[in-house]
Amino acid sequence: SAQGTFRQIRVWHSAPLPPATLRSDGCGGGGGGRGGGAAAPLSARPPRHLPAAGAMDAVERVIAQATRKTPQREKTAEEIAAEKKAREEEEREEEELERACEQWCSKICRIGIVVPLIFSYILHPISEFAMRPTMDVDTDVNLAGVHAIVTGGCAGIGLRTATLLSESGASVVLACRDARSDDAARALGAVRSASSKWSKANGGHAVSPQLVLPLRLDSFKSVRSFVTQYNERVGKLHLLINNAGTRQACNTTEDGIETAFQTNFLGHFLLTKLLLPVLRQSSPARVVHLTCRDGYIRPAHGWNQWFKDGWLKGWLGLPVPIMEGIRVGSSFVEPKLESLEGEDEGETGHAAIDDSDDDDGGYRPHVPARRGSGQGNDWLTGCKPEKAYANAKLAVLTFSHELERRLRDSPDSEGVVSHAVNPNSVASEFLEKGTPPSATQQWSYHKVMSYFPPVWISRKVFGFLHSRMSAAMLRSVDHGARAVFHVATAEGLAGAGGALFDDIESAFTNCGRPAHKCGRVPRSWQPPVTHDHRAGADLWALSEELVR
Repeated sequence: SAQGTFRQIRVWHSAPLPPATLRSDGCGGGGGGRGGGAAAPLSARPPRHLPAAGAMDAVERVIAQATRKTPQREKTAEEIAAEKKAREEEEREEEELERACEQWCSKICRIGIVVPLIFSYILHPISEFAMRPTMDVDTDVNLAGVHAIVTGGCAGIGLRTATLLSESGASVVLACRDARSDDAARALGAVRSASSKWSKANGGHAVSPQLVLPLRLDSFKSVRSFVTQYNERVGKLHLLINNAGTRQACNTTEDGIETAFQTNFLGHFLLTKLLLPVLRQSSPARVVHLTCRDGYIRPAHGWNQWFKDGWLKGWLGLPVPIMEGIRVGSSFVEPKLESLEGEDEGETGHAAIDDSDDDDGGYRPHVPARRGSGQGNDWLTGCKPEKAYANAKLAVLTFSHELERRLRDSPDSEGVVSHAVNPNSVASEFLEKGTPPSATQQWSYHKVMSYFPPVWISRKVFGFLHSRMSAAMLRSVDHGARAVFHVATAEGLAGAGGALFDDIESAFTNCGRPAHKCGRVPRSWQPPVTHDHRAGADLWALSEELVR
């Protein structure tokens, strides 16, 4: 072999000659005599050194022998056919594996993407629509001598609620953004007509004149001016219905506060606070706050939030209570270790109804409050319209419960209660007046999913179907107004403590439970921050700082 040949050459060049093979030169002898011992023949011993040319020839012969290719034997026809068959079987197995992978990927896409879309966009709305109770409430009540304020009373639910109150004999003041607009004139005509019909049906009973006064909730100056005018012109108040709101968001008002937060919450906070003295003087009285599902329910976190609310809920996008706190500028009002309010009767006659049957004992983990100035550009940092609106409505619900606690603990607030109601989405212009997301926000919402054409197409298709179905399944304005009217006037709710009412929970009447629990949302389905004493106090303190 080449290796053996190289080893032999290396031995020849490195091994010394044995002494016995050296030629005698007279300086030594062998066999005991001069010149004794014959020298070994030259051919019997390897040379000490090969000539250079000879060495190179030997190396070349070794290399040629080592690199010479062995001639390959030609394959027979049977061997060629066998190899071809083996290759075809291998290719067929690869194709079957690819087909199986495609089938599994298709199944995963159908189960992981299409099923949640069908459930969220089709099945869930249909089931909610099918189980939705009718709003059969008692509107045949006598409200003679009752004075009411309805904010946002010139359109939508506010106008219909004001009309229902006027049809029952109440004197209503419409608080509208522009009291001189055509909408205000039409609204005032509608409530005066309803009031006139009631007066005729009741033997010409006199009713205090209906009024429309200007009120811009995005201006604290306008709120204070409204209260001054109302106290001068009316001076009594039995029903305060905080209905007005906006979906416009991520802009600042003249007071330097984010639009949705001030219009939906802070404006009503200041209005209610300034009207509390006249409410107490006019007792029994009631404050009704309008909120929405966005203010206390959200879809469960999905894969992009690591399924924080559970993988099944996150996968299907099931509704869960909002667990986050309330953002107030750079401050955050968050739930802390605090018992939920109301286990028994208060000293003022307010019944603190225990609706925590599904609760965990009324305790929440302590989360340190994060406070800041609440002013300046912090309102707009990271602002998204839909989140800003939901944050404001969460603040409204928290305020309603905190107001009820303060009324309950105040000896001079006997007979004054606070409730919240969710009339749900109705077929009005309100939903069309929201702030559309910017191009950057739209891209950030869907930038990950845009890489997947099946997901993009499914989202477009199901989004179109969902929008059409939602429009068809919207509640009527009368449906929502009847819910507000019931919470504002039902006798069973006069001393039942603050609550949140929603017809998704149950019908508002004849639900098979006590009247004050019909339509009442249990605490287990409300955000922890809304029933936390200290969180409510923090929100109240921050709000007072902002409206000064």
